[in-house]
Amino acid sequence: MAIGEQQQGVYTQSLMAFEDAYNKDPADLSSRAILLPFNSNALTASQNSTAPGTITGRRDPVEPIYGNIDVAGQVVVPVDATSFGWWLTAAFGEPTTEDGTVEGTYKHVFKPSKRQPSLIMEKAFPDIGVYTKYNGCKVSTLEITTGGDGELVANIDMMGANETINKATISTTPKTPVMDRFNNFMASFKLNDELAAVCTEVSMNMNFNLDGDTYAIGGKGFRTALNEGILELSGSMTAFFTDSKFIEYAEDSTTISAELIFETGDFKLSFLYPEMKLARNTPPIDGPTGISQQLDYNAFYKSNDQNSSVVVTLINKTASYTKGA
Repeated sequence: MAIGEQQQGVYTQSLMAFEDAYNKDPADLSSRAILLPFNSNALTASQNSTAPGTITGRRDPVEPIYGNIDVAGQVVVPVDATSFGWWLTAAFGEPTTEDGTVEGTYKHVFKPSKRQPSLIMEKAFPDIGVYTKYNGCKVSTLEITTGGDGELVANIDMMGANETINKATISTTPKTPVMDRFNNFMASFKLNDELAAVCTEVSMNMNFNLDGDTYAIGGKGFRTALNEGILELSGSMTAFFTDSKFIEYAEDSTTISAELIFETGDFKLSFLYPEMKLARNTPPIDGPTGISQQLDYNAFYKSNDQNSSVVVTLINKTASYTKGA
């Protein structure tokens, strides 16, 4: 590449590897690295620069002061039946895996873990020899919206501990899983285990409530921990207004379940909220055309057979999703 030539995004890469200890490189980092498809990667480190109030007897400013370093940003990834399993592992921890009902397939069940895995993320700019490595990363939020005919993606917000700028990648031979893409038209949505064919858009948002205010003296401005909080599970649905069922669910504060499902061939991905309640919102009359209703919902855990507030099930041909890869 010619000197001064600009790096193009099309030739960049995003790599992930799981840590054994927070903010520490594992000894076998190179063999753990996974090359994952992505649409955009805004994970970065930022640091505030502030003008101090120091008086020196002249009008010239003194050198600025610097604050703590915030490693954070959003990664947008395609939702598929194979590569996306690594993002689910990052968010929930290693799944429970068993053989699928179809020979050669595996069923992976993800539920919230006591501790989320911490990750190493790398943004690779190979044409200019720059590789930014982020240690101590965890998934902060995961959001998916389906409906329409656009590309099906997940928005994954991340927080981390440290950034280093390197001249070499963490791995020249990363694992490269195949991408078996899901599309919006492959989706279905169930309420109380019944297909809700009147919905035009459904979103699910999982906030893992990470505590990012964990800067300690001696930490050189970087986070020294990234602790998990209580999950916030929410979402919304837009549906044709055909009867009063959804309004009555909200009015009566009825506990219902919701499941967003994607299927193609032998592959399947589902997000299940076993217990949730709809927020009351009577639809307006906006004009002479068909009326739609938009309802928000919040999931929780009180008592259900899954023993969880959220269950994600992935069926594919990958035998395992383990942190050691």
